Amino acid sequence: MNKKILSTALLAAILSSSIAQKGFTLRLAGGYAWPGITNSEGIMGPKIDPFSPEKDGLVPMMNINDTIPSTKTIHGSYGKGVNVTLAFGYMINQYFGVELGVSYLKSATYTSDQTRELTLQLAPGPPPQYGALGRYMQAHIATSAFGVSLMPSVVLKGAKPGWKVYPYGRLGISMPIFGGLTHTISIDVDTTFLDKVSQDPYYLGKHVDVKLKTEGAASIGVNGAIGIAYQPLPYLAITAELIGQYLSTRAKSSKITQWDTDGKSRLEERGVYRTAFNFVDELDNKSNNADYNKNYDKNKPKDDIRPSGPFSNIGFNIGVSFLLSKETLAKKKKDEKKKM
Repeated sequence: MNKKILSTALLAAILSSSIAQKGFTLRLAGGYAWPGITNSEGIMGPKIDPFSPEKDGLVPMMNINDTIPSTKTIHGSYGKGVNVTLAFGYMINQYFGVELGVSYLKSATYTSDQTRELTLQLAPGPPPQYGALGRYMQAHIATSAFGVSLMPSVVLKGAKPGWKVYPYGRLGISMPIFGGLTHTISIDVDTTFLDKVSQDPYYLGKHVDVKLKTEGAASIGVNGAIGIAYQPLPYLAITAELIGQYLSTRAKSSKITQWDTDGKSRLEERGVYRTAFNFVDELDNKSNNADYNKNYDKNKPKDDIRPSGPFSNIGFNIGVSFLLSKETLAKKKKDEKKKM
């Protein structure tokens, strides 16, 4: 009989402790992340090719030097960079809870440099015929990303009653809802033959500045964290965690928003086909793409194969978490009265 009473009392104590930890949570955290373990995914960048300057689009970003010649692909992830998360959750009991976070990411900037040999159009085509001039242009490309994602997650805490330091884990889904990529290009041209090649926007002047913006389509990934929490007060915890994410976004569309030559905008001279890009999963003879459809419309955006952008990462976060329950708030008021 005594054993049953003791077991009942122990169970009641555990349940009451768990119930006392019920409540809403508010978490604010920030940190930095790197591409991940493999770092083998390619970064996308604007196509720079004097031999076919009419074929714009996004391609794997590379360092290219036609004088050697040499080519090297740029690897990384747009997940590299600073991230900040604000999350609202509910602890069902002391050990298990759910959370909905909103995360903002500002990626690091990736760059590439290209030395490309200038060409002269020998015949109009199609396809146009070009000949090398033995002169070069220098292109510097920079690309970065920003994004806002929803992150619904489940939370597990390894905290026994009275513990001030305890481990925890979080597993959730990454759902980008807003953001995009920004590519900038700076081109310097050897002006020796400029009068002969000035019909193409690549060669409209000595210096060209270009900006291209890309929007993403609906994508989904997974994320998680393992951390240690220090809880100096019943309603406050300080956290340090290792975070990770697996996410690859799909591009929806791109648009050139700037094409300045020697300080003057020449964007309108490119036309819609060479300014706006609509990304699709398949190209055929009905697509608005000159390589597949002879009757393509220059007054509509160009259809192109959909590229993807890597956002996977591994990093760390430091944060604070507040437990908003009747018990903890009452404890907070009681502590404040004692100080008075």
